[in-house]
Amino acid sequence: MIDLQLYAELINIPILEIKRKTRLQELAMARFVYWFYLNSEGYGFGEIGRMFGWNHSSIIYGIRKIENLISVNDKYVKRYLKAIDYKQIKK
Repeated sequence: MIDLQLYAELINIPILEIKRKTRLQELAMARFVYWFYLNSEGYGFGEIGRMFGWNHSSIIYGIRKIENLISVNDKYVKRYLKAIDYKQIKK
C-alpha cells in the first residue's frame, strides 16, 4: 500500500496541500485520486473521510469524479494515477 507521504513525494505536492480543504483543481484531483486508491484498497467512505476530516458524501463525490475522469483521460488524473500505478488497482 502507498501511504500519503510516499504519494505526496511521487506527485510532488506537500501532504498539507493534499489534505487542505481547497477547490483548486490540481489539489482536489490529487486528493480525489488518493481517495480512489484508498477505496480500491478496501477502505470505506466513512473511514477515508475520518482520515482526511471530510464528510463521507464528499469522499463518494471525489471517487465518482475520478471514475468519470478516467474515461476522458484527464491530464491531472492521468498523472496522479500513474504515480500509484493504476493498472495494479483497476477494479
